This record gives sequence, structure tokens and C-alpha cells, in this order.
Amino acid sequence: MKASRYTFVAIPDHDGKKRQFNISRRVTFSVLFLSASSIIFFIVSLFYLIPKALDFNEMEKEYNLLIVERTKVLTLYNELERLKEVDRMVQRALGTDLVESNNSETGLVESKDKEPIDFSLIFNVPSLLPVEGILTQEMIEKYEDFGKEHLGIDIAIPEKTPVLASASGQVIFSGTSEKLGNLIVLFHGNEYFTYYGHNTSISVKLHEFVSVGDTIASSGNTGESSGPHLHFEIWKDGEAVNPLTYFPKYNKSNMSVE
Repeated sequence: MKASRYTFVAIPDHDGKKRQFNISRRVTFSVLFLSASSIIFFIVSLFYLIPKALDFNEMEKEYNLLIVERTKVLTLYNELERLKEVDRMVQRALGTDLVESNNSETGLVESKDKEPIDFSLIFNVPSLLPVEGILTQEMIEKYEDFGKEHLGIDIAIPEKTPVLASASGQVIFSGTSEKLGNLIVLFHGNEYFTYYGHNTSISVKLHEFVSVGDTIASSGNTGESSGPHLHFEIWKDGEAVNPLTYFPKYNKSNMSVE
């Protein structure tokens, strides 16, 4: 017959009084099971979970290093774009008889056929974060399913946050659209355009020239929007390009879902 209870005796190594514990069979096996489970968990943690945690920390370091490297590559890319624009303008200038414009403040040189060459374009590649916030939606290109198309990124920010021009350029649209609400579109030259949507108010007028870092609007929740955020697009040569290529910093706050 199996014992229904167990007696445990604790005997001190000095002349103290010994203690006796009488525990039921079920409680005894429960304690043994919990002890064994704790030991197994400790062993699993030691040989599996801890290395996983160390691997995660290493991957995080590599990710941060990758972000730094991508930022350097982006900087080099922007410089290359500027150099290409300089080269294009120099070649165009050498191919015609040039005369200096009477208005030296515009930074323009006019060719013989009176077509202006704007040398400020070499500084107009998008390079400044329009806002500091949390990325809630990445760019989606699914032309076969137009309902899922999202040709820019969404950045969650408090309402009335200043929206900055990502590069110098000219305002070619300043008004309201059904989908993007209060919208600003800037043309930066060299076939670059940027879009800033869902603003609560607009600070610039049509055809106005702005410099990189100028406040052009206050963020909001206008148009088809589920909360205060900025919708930001970059277009190059007639096609939407992923803003995260130009601003990988947003990946650090990426909370978007497919």
C-alpha cells in the first residue's frame, strides 16, 4: 500500500531543536514537480534563451550599423545627384553662348535662346525630414489592387506640428484634395516633386518659392485620415519613389503593418 503522507525531518548541525514536517503525498509530488520544472527551465534558459537574447542584441547592433551605413550611402547619393545636375548644366552652358542675367540675386544664367539655367537646383534633392514622428504606414505599390496603393509614407505626429520643406523648390499646388485634404506639392527641379498631405492649415501660396527647412504647413487630420499625421511622397522622373530610401531614420520608429 502506497503511503498517503510523508514525514520530513530537519536536523540542525548544532544542538538546536530538530523540526519535523508531515506533508501529504499530493503536495510532495507537486513540490517535486515544480522544483524539477524550475531546474529544466533554468537549463533551457542557460543553453537556449540566453544565446537567443545575445543574438538579438548583436542583430540590433548590426541593424543600427546598417542604418548608419544607409544614411552615409544616401548622403553620397544626394551628392551624386547634385554633381549630375552640375555636370548637366555645365555641358549645356558650354554648348551655347552665355550671357549673365541682369538679376544676380536669382542665381540664374541665361543662354542665347533665353532659356534660364537655375544653378540652385543642385541643392534641391529631398534631404531634410519634413517632421519628426512615428512611421505608421510604409509605401505600397500594388497597381493590380488600386485600393491598396499607397504611394508614400504616413508619419504620426500631434496636430498643428510644423511641416518643413524637405528641399528647396516652388509651390505648384496649394489647396484641398478629396483624399489628402489640405495638400502642398513642391517642385524641386531635376524632376523631383514632394507631396505633403492631411494638413490642418497651409502656410505657403501657389508659385511661392521656399527654401529647405521652411515651414510650409501645420499637420492635421484633413481628407481621408484616421488620425493626425503627415502623408509624405517623393516623385522622381514621373514615378513615386520610396521615401525610406531617402530617410532611413524613419525605420527606427517604424510601427507600420501590412
